[in-house]
Amino acid sequence: MLTPNDIMNWLQLQPNQLEGGYFAGTYESTIGLADASLPGFPATEKGRPLCGAIYYFLDAKGFSAMHKVTGDMIYHFYAGDPVQMLLLYPPGFSNRTELCIFSNDIAAGASPIKVIPGGTWLGSRLTPGGSYALMGVTMAPGFNPVDYSIAKRQDLITAYPEQKNMIELLTR
Repeated sequence: MLTPNDIMNWLQLQPNQLEGGYFAGTYESTIGLADASLPGFPATEKGRPLCGAIYYFLDAKGFSAMHKVTGDMIYHFYAGDPVQMLLLYPPGFSNRTELCIFSNDIAAGASPIKVIPGGTWLGSRLTPGGSYALMGVTMAPGFNPVDYSIAKRQDLITAYPEQKNMIELLTR
């Protein structure tokens, strides 16, 4: 049976210094998108790849701090223990917030895929007692650092006071 360290070594995962957890890039499209074709995205020198994908790994020592990207993300659950995921949606969505359990335990009502619209604040942690979770994230358009923001705790608490306790757990 593989240990969390075995998985991290096999997939060559690196620490995500800003957000927490570990990641490794797996794909970046060679097809690019010009910034002019993407309203709402900050201008960049080279535009963006059409899509991209990473492995994302959480262990019991850390969490994924509240963050957002400009484009859409599709999270895939591969292995390990369930993840508690907090989503804070931007204005215009029917749900203002969502706290869900993300795993591949379909019998328990979980879903192994979670679609997260661009502009949604997202943070996650293992459910209590969990050891690790291996996930994947597909982004469209592909990741570009100018599209990425780490949340400020007080700003989120002001905007989403009903999720104060979870925001405090998922921010630094």
